[in-house]
This record gives sequence, structure tokens and C-alpha cells, in this order.
Amino acid sequence: MFKQHVVAQGMVLVQQAEDTANSNSETPFFVIKLVELYDMAYVTNCFANNSLFHKALKEAFKVFCNKIVSGFSSAELLASYCDNILKKGGSEKLSDDAIETLDKVVKLLVYINDRPYLFAEFSRKKLSRRLLFDKSANDDHERLILTKLKQQCGGQFTSKMEGMLIDLTLAKENQNNFQEYLSNNSSPGIDLTVTVLTSGSWPSYKSCDLSLPVEMAKCVQVFNEFYQTKTKHRKLTWIYSLGTCNVNGKFDSKTIELILGTYQAAVLLLFNSSDRLSYSCWKTYMHSVGISGSYCLHE
Repeated sequence: MFKQHVVAQGMVLVQQAEDTANSNSETPFFVIKLVELYDMAYVTNCFANNSLFHKALKEAFKVFCNKIVSGFSSAELLASYCDNILKKGGSEKLSDDAIETLDKVVKLLVYINDRPYLFAEFSRKKLSRRLLFDKSANDDHERLILTKLKQQCGGQFTSKMEGMLIDLTLAKENQNNFQEYLSNNSSPGIDLTVTVLTSGSWPSYKSCDLSLPVEMAKCVQVFNEFYQTKTKHRKLTWIYSLGTCNVNGKFDSKTIELILGTYQAAVLLLFNSSDRLSYSCWKTYMHSVGISGSYCLHE
């Protein structure tokens, strides 16, 4: 009876989440209600922490925690919920309630089939975006959730994500060394920040050959020369799709700073040599340097 009751409650949440999604609400309704339902106080207080009721609770949660909700698995919804808590825009320090919620989310993983794979993969992709695009609110927050995941699922579960945090720490040191190198060697004339990542820890990113404009090519050359002074046994693969450029656009009325993707900046730099470009010239250039039009239009 107890198991049936919990299953019924869970299926109501699934249906309510579907209805909420259809109303275009951005509130993570399903995860919030799932965490509330997970509160095991009634098992502890009402049933004297009886193991049979814990078993029934686990079996019940497995039923609805593996349902697809509005096209998303529970693993993805839980990863997205954690991502929202850990993103910039929240408080600099997590509240006790937020920490408790993260703890419950981690404990819910035991009910999800293939949890070491689905949740870890979704979380790793979201962590990569927080780290690479400066969206993470606090490194301590990131370490907190990884500690909880490690305790729940083991060290292998978090090893790649821990490696990502280590890479970002080393990247800051590497950037300082690069600035020191530039003070004693020729500068590319453009401020350049490079984040060197260990390929085994991060999600796979598409690498495209790109014939860089002279200004950008000089930056890559100088950094490659610097990196060769650090190690001669590693090869850098440049992932231009992850890069951003701050470009000053000098218009008739004023100068505007544009924040662009690498491909977009490469195209706009053509206007340094010409005020007007025909579509055919633009298309020819795009083809010659290996840029797909979709990179510039949708990046």
C-alpha cells in the first residue's frame, strides 16, 4: 500500500510537470516537487525507519524517476537544476537550503537507471560551459557538489569533472606565465587569453580548420612559441568554436565594442581593408577559409 501511494504521488508529479511544460513555464517544477517528495521524514518518523518502508520507497521512486518528462530524462532535469543553482546570478555563498537541496538531488541519483553515465555526462557538459564561459558563481560551490557526488557514486564518477577544475586552475597559472613571456618577447599586439585543456577530461568539441586573419594568426603563432618553451611533447589543437573576441567597430557616429565568436570576428575583420563587400566576395572568402555560413549566422 505504501509503495502504491508513493508511486501514485510520483505519477501525479510527472503529469503536472507535463502540463507545466506545455504552459511554457521555465520553473523546474518536476525537480522541485521530486525533492519535496523525497523528504524521508515520514519514513523515519511515522514508520520508525523500518527497512521494509525504505525498500518500498526506493522501488516506488524507481518507477517515476525513470519516466521521460516533456522529452527530458530525469538525469538531464536533475543536472539542469544543479546547473541553475551553480550558475552566476545566484548568491556568492550557497544558503543552507540550497546545500540541502543539492544533497537531496545527489541522493536521488540512486533511483535513476544508468545514473553513473547519464547524469555524469549531462553534468560534465554543463560544467564545461560554466567554466569556459565564466558562468560559474564560485569554485567552492563546484567542489562542494563534486564532493557530494564522489561520496554518493565513487571517485570514478567525478574524476573527469575534477580534472576540469584542475585544468582551469592550471590555465590561470599558464596565462600568468604567458604574460611574463610576452614582457620579454615580441607581443602579437592584441590581448590574448588562452585556456589549455586536457582532452581526456572535457567533452568532445568539433575542431575545424580555419585560415585565420593575419591579426589572429599572429596570436596563435606567439602562443605556440610560448607553449613550446613549456613542453615539446604535447600538441595544441585550437577549438575556435569556443573562442570569443572583443572587436572595436568604428562606425560614423561612434565606436562600439562587439563581443563575437571567432568565426564572426574573422569575417568582420575583412572590413579593415574594405568598406563594402558584395555577397559573392563574402561567400568566396568563407569558402576559402573553411567557415560554414551557419557558424556566423547562429554562433
